[in-house]
Amino acid sequence: MTRSSRAASLALAVTMTVMLGVAPASAQTARRPVACTSCIADWYYFDEDASGGVQDWSCAGSSYDGHRGSDFSLAGGNGAIDTGYDVVAVADGTVIAAEDGHFDHCSTCDASVDARCGLAFGGGFANHVAIDHGGYRAWYGHMRLSSVRVAVGDHVSCGQVIGQIGSSGCTTGAHLHFEPRPPTGGYLTAFDPFVGGCSPRATSLWTDQGAHRGLPAATCDGSPPPPVCPAGTYDIWTCDSAHTQRRRCLGGADMIEPCPYGCESRPTGVDDVCTSPPDADGDGSPADVDCNDGDASVHPGATDVCGDGVDQDCVGGDASCTPVEDLGGVPGPDGGTPIPVDGSIRPVDGGVAPMDGSAARADRTLQGGCGCRLVWSSDDRGAWLALAALLGLVVRRRSRA
Repeated sequence: MTRSSRAASLALAVTMTVMLGVAPASAQTARRPVACTSCIADWYYFDEDASGGVQDWSCAGSSYDGHRGSDFSLAGGNGAIDTGYDVVAVADGTVIAAEDGHFDHCSTCDASVDARCGLAFGGGFANHVAIDHGGYRAWYGHMRLSSVRVAVGDHVSCGQVIGQIGSSGCTTGAHLHFEPRPPTGGYLTAFDPFVGGCSPRATSLWTDQGAHRGLPAATCDGSPPPPVCPAGTYDIWTCDSAHTQRRRCLGGADMIEPCPYGCESRPTGVDDVCTSPPDADGDGSPADVDCNDGDASVHPGATDVCGDGVDQDCVGGDASCTPVEDLGGVPGPDGGTPIPVDGSIRPVDGGVAPMDGSAARADRTLQGGCGCRLVWSSDDRGAWLALAALLGLVVRRRSRA
């Protein structure tokens, strides 16, 4: 409010404040009433000196004579109003008063100097909101024109935006005037929300009031403290000293990403990046996805010699290829699936039932990347050779018959 003296009325007000002590037990503690932090550049606290002097809750002089609230002054003054800095509810509650539509760049409380300003507008608060927070009521005054976002009867939650900082009514510069009062009582019953050496309160109204000439925390009553990023972390990806991983922390969420091939530092302000895996054969496919990083002709998407034209089995020929086309294979007993002749693992398409008629073997393995198909393990070779020998014997016996 105005910086004019109200010393004559302060004696009664201070007496009532002392009698009130702390707000009733049902009252919620409060978070800071502004959403921003660096936007606030100065503070004018409740004046605890009823003798005509000035004294704030910390026994310092950050106030002015007769001040009945806590002012959070906008950095940049009236010139910063149009940027739009949010005012928020300090706790859950119900709106009991709301007013808007008044000029918001006042620099005087004297209506004879500027008829758009003064005590005649909203009781001096002009664009304002009042909220019953249960156990106390709070007035949020001098807000920006057309910024009030709530109406009488609305329920608001802690931290909800209710308007923006301005300089409307009886004021000499852009700020938010925050004034808590008991559930019943008027202007003279307003009390200081801060606790300190020169405040009559036993406890702070704020959940965490912070330092003198600082901001209360943005912590709502009953809510856990907001997550905090560990010291030494940044909001961009940053390599560790060993360059084996990178780390960043956003809003208390700490994230670590391993970099198995090393971490590459980038210029300040730019994310550091994990180093790409090596590509020994230079075929464009890094080692972690390449079937054979020593052969540039074998990699994901390489041209196949037959089948569907894409190397699916990492040997240059699909399982659907003929034995001659599938490198190193010989025809199987049925003239279809090739049988390995060199003891290596060869791909098959789907699997063949063992000689005993049981289900196809389950110990097939995948070969590398490249979308390689399921393959028989090399110990199947003996079973196939035995089957081939048995079929040959049957054919010989029939021919002799």
